Amino acid sequence: MKKILSLLLILSGISIFFYPAMKDFYTSYNQKKIIENWEDSSTGRSDAASSLGELEKVFSGETHAETIDPEKEDEEIAAVKTVDNPKLSSGMVGVIEIDKIKLKMPIFNGASMKNLDLGSGLLEGTALPGMPGNSAIAAHRSRAFGQMFNRLNEIGPGDTVTLKDKNQTYQYEVFETLVVEPNDVSVLEGDDDEKILTLITCTPVDTATHRLIVKARIP
Repeated sequence: MKKILSLLLILSGISIFFYPAMKDFYTSYNQKKIIENWEDSSTGRSDAASSLGELEKVFSGETHAETIDPEKEDEEIAAVKTVDNPKLSSGMVGVIEIDKIKLKMPIFNGASMKNLDLGSGLLEGTALPGMPGNSAIAAHRSRAFGQMFNRLNEIGPGDTVTLKDKNQTYQYEVFETLVVEPNDVSVLEGDDDEKILTLITCTPVDTATHRLIVKARIP
């Protein structure tokens, strides 16, 4: 009986140790399939400030993301098993790529909790990728799995961010990085004379009290 109990404890320890790696694999696979489905598929926005407020509700629980929840784990694994269904990518507006930090993930319409669990979200009321105005894209950073915007702090002026939609590829050049309060709506400002990209995530990673902002433009 003691041998069986010892074996169970060892197996449990191994499972916990490899949990982050397994989650990273599931998330990467999930994002890859969503992008593939979107690329293979066929071809009324709200106020941006209000959308930023909704984003803060999503970010407010981000610091708890590293807690292992068995029920949530089952839900995420189930999502991976059904990701081959093209309907899951029906809300996609494009793909974001940042070669410097080896990032490629889907962009969904809206920064809801569901969308940010799968990839990044374009704040409603902001410009579509490549269009005049300010395109604001948010993603998680303090995560126990998946890349998301974990390494966004490594991006600086002169670096390139690539956005793709169904028809075109847009190259943005970073010109500014800054840290702001969560309710600072000035980061969403823009006009029709420029094509601005604003990337939003939490900082510091452990407390998420502020927002890390990366600003880029199409030259």
